[in-house]
Amino acid sequence: MIVTVDPRVLALIAARHGRTLREVEPLPPGVANHCYRLGPGLVLRIPRGDPAELGKEAAVIPVARAEGVRTPAVIAYDPDLPYLVLEHVPGAELTTPDPVALTELGRQLARLHRVTPATAIPGVPADTESDPRLLVDHLATTGLLDRTAATWLTDWFHHLARYRPALKPVLVHGDIHPQNLLAHNGSITLIDWGDAVWGDPATDFVKLPLDHLRPVLTGYLPTATDHLDWAARILWHQLSWTLGRLRDPRPRPDERHWSAPPYARLLDLLRFLAEGPPEPWRSLLPNARAGKH
Repeated sequence: MIVTVDPRVLALIAARHGRTLREVEPLPPGVANHCYRLGPGLVLRIPRGDPAELGKEAAVIPVARAEGVRTPAVIAYDPDLPYLVLEHVPGAELTTPDPVALTELGRQLARLHRVTPATAIPGVPADTESDPRLLVDHLATTGLLDRTAATWLTDWFHHLARYRPALKPVLVHGDIHPQNLLAHNGSITLIDWGDAVWGDPATDFVKLPLDHLRPVLTGYLPTATDHLDWAARILWHQLSWTLGRLRDPRPRPDERHWSAPPYARLLDLLRFLAEGPPEPWRSLLPNARAGKH
């Protein structure tokens, strides 16, 4: 086995949980943590750097589970060593769009987003959101966009803003992408809570490819009446995050999620639009602006 953590530390943690070093098996690592199977029923996470995210996970997970969100239970957390042990749950990464699992994901997110800042959770910060129209102006000023394109993008953001009333912050997972979703027999399990924040609930839809989102919204919203508003919120963030990666197009080879390559979001957006998106997305396209006030 490829050991990325001192084997004496692994042996010590394994012994605490009735396991031997032979039962410690490496799993695909996350950005922030080394991950191991600890025998047949446990998963061990050891931070690569700042251990604060593990403490956040240990605090967030019980709150999410209390709302009915499907996520592995915390078995042990040691802030001094530090490490986090979670129960192991069956499932495979949601690398292909499964409409049943994605609809269930929408239901899970609806439960999670019932949690408001009235619930004190140690280590969970408030997300700060900047206006993407300022980013568009910056990209034009620095020569990364021409002014005609910048005006077109700014007008599109104005169009989306008409459907986008402000929402009160809720607890968001912050890293909902296919590698953090385990699908099993139509169920879905959310893992890796290190990016949890108090923020706009629409941001929990933005790390999924656009063609995954229709069933997620179906599960999230009890009726279709709000789909246009939510699609506008999501597209607002999709555009904003796409432009942010163009400003800083460094490759991220250590990150496995689909949007880690700097141009992945742009190509996903182009493909989605070129293939003729369904409603409510079609009503939000730039050429649908006329008469929308």
